[in-house]
Amino acid sequence: MKRAYLVLALAIIGLSACQNQSDSVKAFIPGTYINSAKGEYAQAEDTLTITLAGNNTYFITRNTTYQAIRDGKFLPKHHKVSKLNGVFDPQTQLLNETINGEVFRFDPAKRVLIINSKGEYKKIN
Repeated sequence: MKRAYLVLALAIIGLSACQNQSDSVKAFIPGTYINSAKGEYAQAEDTLTITLAGNNTYFITRNTTYQAIRDGKFLPKHHKVSKLNGVFDPQTQLLNETINGEVFRFDPAKRVLIINSKGEYKKIN
């Protein structure tokens, strides 16, 4: 009987720890994130602004600026704004973007957002 209580207590503590970690990730999500990349043929700047829309839903605005480089000279800048939606899964602690299928992973300790296909974004606020 004591063993059953011990197992139950450990299970409750484990679930509580997972919930606390999920809450800290969820609290970290809203904000502005930036990513810059430069190569031989182009440079790009990407800004994501994530705002809470509902309990586990978020609005994501992506502002992208792309500038091609030809013969060492910059061509005119191109701008694109995308409006996206995301749903946070408390169990996996991932934000699933619903239009393009991107998966956003957050690391509050490093203050970054990681998108597998796009790289790492630094949180600026």
